[in-house]
Amino acid sequence: MEPATHLFARGKLLLSSEYTVLHGAWALAVPTQKGQHLYVESNIGPLFWEAVDCHGQIWLSGYVDRDPSLAWLKRCIQEALALAGLSEMPTGRIRTVLEFERDWGWGSSSTVISLIAQWIGVAALDLHFRVSQGSGYDVACAQAQGAILYRRQGDSAEIRPVSMENWPTDHLYLAYLGQKQDSQVEVKHYLGTTDVLRAVAHTTRLTEKLLEASTPSEWSAILVAHEQFMEQHLQRTSPVFALTAHSPFRAHAGGKSLGAWGGDFALFCDPNLGALDYLHQRADLVAFPWAEVVLHA
Repeated sequence: MEPATHLFARGKLLLSSEYTVLHGAWALAVPTQKGQHLYVESNIGPLFWEAVDCHGQIWLSGYVDRDPSLAWLKRCIQEALALAGLSEMPTGRIRTVLEFERDWGWGSSSTVISLIAQWIGVAALDLHFRVSQGSGYDVACAQAQGAILYRRQGDSAEIRPVSMENWPTDHLYLAYLGQKQDSQVEVKHYLGTTDVLRAVAHTTRLTEKLLEASTPSEWSAILVAHEQFMEQHLQRTSPVFALTAHSPFRAHAGGKSLGAWGGDFALFCDPNLGALDYLHQRADLVAFPWAEVVLHA
């Protein structure tokens, strides 16, 4: 028997321009250390797919051509085949293994798009724009080796690697707020938002300011400014501000929502190095230092 083919794709975090990246804002994003593995065993049987979570539990399985629960996977494979000039569904057995919690919003779907693209041998972003309404930054992160600037341009994108050398990473923390959001639903909701051009220009400028900043105080202030602007633009209450509203932490540290607003991950910057202590005191949060999560080039 031939050895199984092994492929890997990384998770992602969007640090700026959430939602506005859909309309062409420059966004800052980072790949996570953890991601998703794909193993392909070749045989002549119908294609069977088995997805395993980070606890070793199977959460999705079946024959791709037959099981309705695998319709999206079937579409991804068919679109990848079309891009490659092929049509016949592959045979064999596929097993995917996640390294992070499915609820965290780190890219269980975007990593699959990247993995299928790698397997079939097509460009991951080309496949993304055939099967998703998202901006594509998450698929770009899947094979990135460090932070990127990302700008969607129709059904293509401009991607620029950026250095994290001057970022105050010792003062940055990430926390899961405990309310997983459905990114596709949130994207559809946002596509009807008005005053988009102003929001694109403003969040692009805030992204540029983050890249220009180097001190924890500067980062903290920019994170707060970004969250305040998006709170007004979306006409929704910031989950981060709600979390810290009655805490002394709010007086010296800043934070913002990441990705789909409402309860995915948040980024905090504390010039006084006290954020992790506060976040760990909250029983409803899962918190990490930056260095434990983000891939550094």
